[in-house]
Amino acid sequence: AAVAVAVLHAKDLGGGPVLYGLTVGALTGGVVVGIRTAPALLPSLSRRRLLALAIAFAGIALLAAGLVPDDTTVLLLLALAGVGAGVAANTGHALLDQETEDHRRARTTEHLHAVVRVCVALGAVVGPVLAAAIGPHRLESGRFVFAHGGAAFLLMLLGALLLPLAALVLAKVDDRSGVPLRHDLRDALLGGDDPVPAPTANGFFIALEGGDGAGKSTQAEALAEWIRGKGHEVVLTREPGATPVGKRLRSILLDVSSAGLSHRAEALLYAADRAEHVDTVVRPALERGAVVVSDRYIDSSVAYQGAGRDLSPTEIARINRWATDGLVPHLTVLLDVAPEAARERFTEAPDRLESEPAEFHARVRSGFLTLAAADPGRYLVVDAGQEPEAVTTAVRHRLDQVLPLSEAEIKAQEEARRKAEEEARRKAEEEAARKAEEERLERERLEEEARVRAEEEERKRRELEEAQRREAERQAEEARQRAEEARRKAEEERVRLLAEEKARAEEEERLRAEEERRRKQAEEEERLRAEAEARRLEKQRKAEEALLRAEEARRAAEQAAAAAAA
Repeated sequence: AAVAVAVLHAKDLGGGPVLYGLTVGALTGGVVVGIRTAPALLPSLSRRRLLALAIAFAGIALLAAGLVPDDTTVLLLLALAGVGAGVAANTGHALLDQETEDHRRARTTEHLHAVVRVCVALGAVVGPVLAAAIGPHRLESGRFVFAHGGAAFLLMLLGALLLPLAALVLAKVDDRSGVPLRHDLRDALLGGDDPVPAPTANGFFIALEGGDGAGKSTQAEALAEWIRGKGHEVVLTREPGATPVGKRLRSILLDVSSAGLSHRAEALLYAADRAEHVDTVVRPALERGAVVVSDRYIDSSVAYQGAGRDLSPTEIARINRWATDGLVPHLTVLLDVAPEAARERFTEAPDRLESEPAEFHARVRSGFLTLAAADPGRYLVVDAGQEPEAVTTAVRHRLDQVLPLSEAEIKAQEEARRKAEEEARRKAEEEAARKAEEERLERERLEEEARVRAEEEERKRRELEEAQRREAERQAEEARQRAEEARRKAEEERVRLLAEEKARAEEEERLRAEEERRRKQAEEEERLRAEAEARRLEKQRKAEEALLRAEEARRAAEQAAAAAAA
């Protein structure tokens, strides 16, 4: 919501796009810084209390950012609000991972992420709407002027809502309800951190921590046997009671008749047992290169007397750091189990600490988880509610990565390396011989292939020549056949032409004869026509002559008649 109204707030402050970009950058950058620095922030402070403080810090920063009208101060306050939100997000996520069972953790995380995405989307949509609905307001009282826009009022509203939310979170999840918050915060700020990890250069120190009934003794024995099998000297010890003095202190600390023992005396007795234990058992064993497996160490005092009682965890850690001269384990295995499940494993009458109420053991468990969250590199947190074999397997897997090799393992590795080199040399020789044999066989194969190819090529060449010869013969035969066919056709053509010539000559002769016949017939017809014409003309002449004679006779008659008449 703060990011969503950043553009409105930048405008209300008289800035432009640059101020808007710086505002968004301050918020998101602060969140990133908070997420990154949360694991190392106040490691001795309870993570549950840190969650509430981070929420309250973010609320105060947002409230102040809404009240202050100065650009630079607003950017600083928004960056601090982002840091607080980032610390709260990281711490809440870490607590959720610690409190959720392994088989449900993935689904729970997915559900949480979905809820966060929905809330972010709602804030992005509702934030500007609320800021616009609130609108700018101006209050004046003499010289005092209170003038802010809707975005500033929304930031103040968000900050004001986060403060009671922080109080509610502290009331619901606080694991140190009997200890004032200011004391824990003061110790975390001024009292220093837990002992700085300073494991010895020789040997390997493993501490098994956890509440009563977590199965530490069972796992310690199983690990000791497994590590001995790897060739290490193993010293299996416990606190309290690993030394003659420690046994006397253990009888005092765990006897139910010591129920009135003060909390400070209890813490100091545990520290005294630990000092004797480290000086006479742990450190000498480490100096000679042994692996020390201890059932409980400093973290038990920090969790039981610090988180469980009303004492300062920082002070408890400082006392035990001085008692052990700063010795810390190379690996601390935290067997985490719910106090209710652990109580069901008790097979004997509970001692003084085991008889404490469930609330005490819940605070102890939370204290252990806080220590593990502050230094995850040195801790291995294992769900002790599962089968002991599964717990042992998980611890062995981690030890396979960090446990130094024993002399027997080094010798075995050297022997294995020598054998591996000999095996590699033998295999190399066999490989070389195999390769030489393969190369010889390959050469022979290649030569055989070359011979076969040469024979194949020679066969193909011969087949090709034979095919070419046959083709030439076929083509020659075809040419001969074509020549014979051409000759036959030419002869047939010649005969045909001769026959045609003869037929043509005969036809011409016939035509000439016909023509001659026709000519003679025409001549005959012409002669006949001429004769007929002559006869006609002769007849015509004769007729004309007759006519003339008749005419003359007529004229003569006429003349005679005329003469007669006359």
